[in-house]
Amino acid sequence: MLEVYAGSAVVDVVAGEVVSAGLVLQRNPVNCPGATTGGIDISGRLETGEPTPDGGSDGGVDPDAGVVLGGAEFAFSYQDATLTRDGVIHFLDGNADRIRRLDLATRSFLSAYVGTGDATSMAVASDGQTAYLAYTGGRIDAFTSTEGGTARFFAAAPASVSRMVVADRYLFSIDGSGAWGTHALYQRATGARVAAADWRNSAVSLLFSEANNTIYFADSGVSPQDLNRVQVNMEAGTLGAEIDSPYHGAYNLQAPLRLWPDGSAVVTGSGLLFSTTDLTYRTSIGLSFVDIAFHGERLYLIDTVGDRTQLRVLNHRFDILSAAYYPGAAQRVFVHNGQLVLLTATGSNGFQARLLDL
Repeated sequence: MLEVYAGSAVVDVVAGEVVSAGLVLQRNPVNCPGATTGGIDISGRLETGEPTPDGGSDGGVDPDAGVVLGGAEFAFSYQDATLTRDGVIHFLDGNADRIRRLDLATRSFLSAYVGTGDATSMAVASDGQTAYLAYTGGRIDAFTSTEGGTARFFAAAPASVSRMVVADRYLFSIDGSGAWGTHALYQRATGARVAAADWRNSAVSLLFSEANNTIYFADSGVSPQDLNRVQVNMEAGTLGAEIDSPYHGAYNLQAPLRLWPDGSAVVTGSGLLFSTTDLTYRTSIGLSFVDIAFHGERLYLIDTVGDRTQLRVLNHRFDILSAAYYPGAAQRVFVHNGQLVLLTATGSNGFQARLLDL
């Protein structure tokens, strides 16, 4: 075959994107003689494939499949998001002092829970029936879906609540400012403050394990950062001692803190697993993440690479099965009803939700 045209071009290929390239080919006058010289401009599109290391599509997620939810109603930023068993994502919209609710079944927003002050923290019962919103100054309101979502006074903490979580029949809160705070239990049925312990650690990430009625949190790292656990006595309505890990800053305890599916470990955003019984180190995934979700024996990790979200699928041995990329910065990932729900930031004040079949 004779060379008629030849040329080269440099193209920056970005994973997950369709990249435009301009290729200029020059005519070879020996094999293509003519009275004049010239060139031909060829315009086209270079389609990039998605990386699928160590296993191809086994356990992977099709990056081109699923449903993308976005638009004007998604044009708000949020400080926290949680998915309840009824398939509703609750968002703490601190800028508007309200809890917004996205129903995954109808793929639409329900009426928001509108707060009565400057919101500082949110907690939602796992069944989705009741949500709590705390404000500057210590007030806490309760919202019940069966009562139309109208705010009602629940309790008042002595100081602003920085973190709180529903712990079965109680609401656990951390109030105060700085490195130290007060841990408290509020009876959900009455709003009564039934237990409190002063001079305890504040938290950057907080969760409750129903398996052993224990609160786990990563503290603020002042002296230095540790993992901590506090057991809740459900019958007596009391708080146990605050017990920290034996390492005292020896490990990178990056937020967030998530509970392993069988309840035997907590995993940090730096990919480290610690036993829930005594907070001793167990193993490491070897990858950091912005968020993690679980389905069967699969792990779904998201992080931000440049201006895109990377979704990696791992098996129970932590082998990487596949990777896919989506527009926007990684925020949260959930599993619900056989689908992966991926939340990505699409700008300074907005996000998209992707529903991907597993």
